[in-house]
Amino acid sequence: MSQPIPIGLLQLAPYVRYVHYNEGDERYRVPRRVIYDYEFIYVTRGSACYTLGDVDYVLRAGDLHIIPPLTLNSCKVPEGGSFAYYACHFDPIYLGQEQDFSDDVYVKVDYANLPEVPVQEGLLVRQTLQFTDFVLPAVHHSGAQSHRFGDRFAELLDLFTRKPFGYQVRMRACLLDVIGLLLADTHTSEGIKQDSPHKAMIAEIIELMRQGYRSELDIEGIVRSYGMTAKYARTLFKQATGLSWTRYLARFRMERAKELLRQGELSVSEIAVLCGYEDLHYFSRLFKKLEGMPPRAYGDSLRGTP
Repeated sequence: MSQPIPIGLLQLAPYVRYVHYNEGDERYRVPRRVIYDYEFIYVTRGSACYTLGDVDYVLRAGDLHIIPPLTLNSCKVPEGGSFAYYACHFDPIYLGQEQDFSDDVYVKVDYANLPEVPVQEGLLVRQTLQFTDFVLPAVHHSGAQSHRFGDRFAELLDLFTRKPFGYQVRMRACLLDVIGLLLADTHTSEGIKQDSPHKAMIAEIIELMRQGYRSELDIEGIVRSYGMTAKYARTLFKQATGLSWTRYLARFRMERAKELLRQGELSVSEIAVLCGYEDLHYFSRLFKKLEGMPPRAYGDSLRGTP
């Protein structure tokens, strides 16, 4: 299996493969299986028991369940119960025709009678994609936002069924809205997971980064005030934001660098120093890695310089 491709917020452009709406009673079941892309399950009525890996969840109306690729999952409805849900299979970006596959992989399966869904060996080597910059929960309850989630999934299904001209773009917009609603519910404005028990410390570190991105930062001083080691705090920071604090700080510095490049009044070496990088070559390599082009080319493209 190849290394997952990291997908951040700037790269996110979901490709919707399959959308459907289903209802089931106590006879409904999905036996153990793996999927080969991401799946969002949004429950509109009733409840069902889902297993993801070795963790069991009870999903109720308003719950959004996120199933990642190549993770064992299954579902059943409790005795005497029923439920209804939307499901959407997608990739975070379009990988090209050679990496695509038919929705028959999911549609043409006898879920009711199979003890386990056979694995599609050819799809196990498919390129996988992994979200960075943010952490998706396994289950999220939409609460007051339930009508907005429901509207987006209903629109996704309508577009997928009718397939009007440009439907792929409109489905992408719907799914981006779903992800945006999910992130707004589950993360602070700084990108910290709402359920992180160390939210206060991490917010303080981020504010220090925001104010002092030009120079060396005494992040370890903040960490010590919370009685932690820097190594442990780095782990907590990554768990809560999806990014290392070095990468998070680089985001502030790159945004400032882009602003200065747009103004076109300073040289690249001057901008590097102002953004906290004494080594021009390191700054240029990092800028190209994060933004897709060297800093000089970025500035020239904005000003129309040949």
